[in-house]
Amino acid sequence: MFHSTQGVQGPDPVAFPSGEADATAGGTPILELRDIRIEYKGHEVVHGVSLAVQRGEVIALIGPSGAGKSSLLRSINFLEQPSAGQILVNGQLVQGQSGSRGAIARNKSLAAHRRDVGMVFQQFNLFPHLTALENVVLAQVHSLNRSKEEAVARARQELAHVGLTGHEDKYPAKCSGGQQQRIAIARALAMDPQLMLFDEPTSSLDPELGVEVLNTMKRLASEGMTMLVVTHEMHFAEDVADRVVFMADGAIVEEGPAEQVMLRPSSERAKTFLSAVRGR
Repeated sequence: MFHSTQGVQGPDPVAFPSGEADATAGGTPILELRDIRIEYKGHEVVHGVSLAVQRGEVIALIGPSGAGKSSLLRSINFLEQPSAGQILVNGQLVQGQSGSRGAIARNKSLAAHRRDVGMVFQQFNLFPHLTALENVVLAQVHSLNRSKEEAVARARQELAHVGLTGHEDKYPAKCSGGQQQRIAIARALAMDPQLMLFDEPTSSLDPELGVEVLNTMKRLASEGMTMLVVTHEMHFAEDVADRVVFMADGAIVEEGPAEQVMLRPSSERAKTFLSAVRGR
């Protein structure tokens, strides 16, 4: 699928980490969820969801509020603990029952897994007392053990990548919401993730500022970054995603190529949802 980059400016495209696994079509998925179930206060909010993400694929996760989309996304980064199911990254089990003894698999440390899987939230979660540059440097030094000089150089590169050259010394309070979200994206990219998770990254932004963030995400998609995006931006899902997954009531109701799901949904639930959001 062609990923549009219209209106997006920035440095030359970069090559994202490819990892060791062959994750081309039909190969080992970069991420695989098997029968994931999530409970919240004794109530199951995600009911046996299975999903595979291939390297370089952009998947938009859409659906009504309360469908379990954000809970599912957060479980991939262990911000919420699945009550059942398996999570595999590059074919390696990082969460779930393994073997006849039923031991919890920990083939990678939690910190290492989170480095492989970057996440951008609805809220920016920036440190207000640090500049844009310092926000991007901090995790590199403490989690990747990069030298301060290496981390600063990489931070400048990623801030330029998201169109923020000249904003390195600004504090978050002096930046627009769109700029703050792009700082958060730069921070995640500086950790060399193999997969980026986005949890409604424009939901707290005015439409004009949201366009800045969406354009940045379009550019990442065109450069081959693997992305799983919870979004209410239907144009983004239709124009940028390779695949759209529609969730409702804690389960996947329909999934398929973006054009098929967005324009010709087969389930009545998806038809009703898309008709409603497009009629606003």
